[in-house]
Amino acid sequence: MHFLKLQVQHGGDIYEMILSTNSNDPSVEELQQLIEKQLNIPIDAQRVMFKGQNLHEKRQGKLRRYGITNASLIRVVGCKQPLRN
Repeated sequence: MHFLKLQVQHGGDIYEMILSTNSNDPSVEELQQLIEKQLNIPIDAQRVMFKGQNLHEKRQGKLRRYGITNASLIRVVGCKQPLRN
């Protein structure tokens, strides 16, 4: 099991997230799944950016390819879904 600790900025808040994966080079899609689970933002509503790169357009791309390592700051734009009871 591999772990990647990231900072995810959404709005004015920064969240610490740990992406656990079986791959030593996880994909953008795996990151989006974590964001969906942690922040309740559907994958299709996410715009994920890192250093001017629109990662949400390249879901199968590997995070390492874009220079994402431990403690990287990822920016996310998207509306949270209301919590259902």
